[in-house]
Amino acid sequence: MWERELREIRLKGSSSNGGSLAALERYEEAKTMDIGMDLEIHFHQQDEASVYLESNTSGKEGEFGEILMFCCFALRSMANLGRHPITSSLATLLSQIGDHLIELPDHYSPDDAKLVDYKGNPRRKRFIAGLRCTNENFNFKFKPKGFGLLARGMGYYAPNSVIILLRYLVEKRIDDGDFISNLSQAAKKCGEAYISGDLSPRTQHQIALMIAFSVAEIGR
Repeated sequence: MWERELREIRLKGSSSNGGSLAALERYEEAKTMDIGMDLEIHFHQQDEASVYLESNTSGKEGEFGEILMFCCFALRSMANLGRHPITSSLATLLSQIGDHLIELPDHYSPDDAKLVDYKGNPRRKRFIAGLRCTNENFNFKFKPKGFGLLARGMGYYAPNSVIILLRYLVEKRIDDGDFISNLSQAAKKCGEAYISGDLSPRTQHQIALMIAFSVAEIGR
């Protein structure tokens, strides 16, 4: 599967996104990749959520992994919601966040869930994701829990979970200007992927990888 993803990045990169292709080639020449991340987003109340993120790596590879996790999570959420006004609103927000991302921790709209600390107690409504990425293999798993067969409330909780994860990553690395800039570009490109119509369940992983490789400093 990983070889297929890389092939598609090269094909797309050769015609429309040379930045991601160049980053991929730099990384392949640099070292072996081994990223494992587990993510949980818990909604303690409708307007309060926390994040638990565990990673097996650090440094530039860790930063790359966090950006890739965000891209995978955001794109999967939008692909699952489909073509809908709610998804369009989320995609527009991501595409316009730009230089204002650094202000996100201090800015809440009336419909936003507040980011709180995770105390170790799982909540009924939550999103669970796992990312495994090496030079030979790529795997992303995503599972919402507590929403029932009809996925009640998904139109509220799914977009909020994306913004909560974005807030968490900004707060975690608030003093790392380069990371914030890279994350801002990644969020913008995720929104644009939906708006352009390129995003689908089939293309989500390729797009996530292309975006992460195009904005991250890994391999530079």
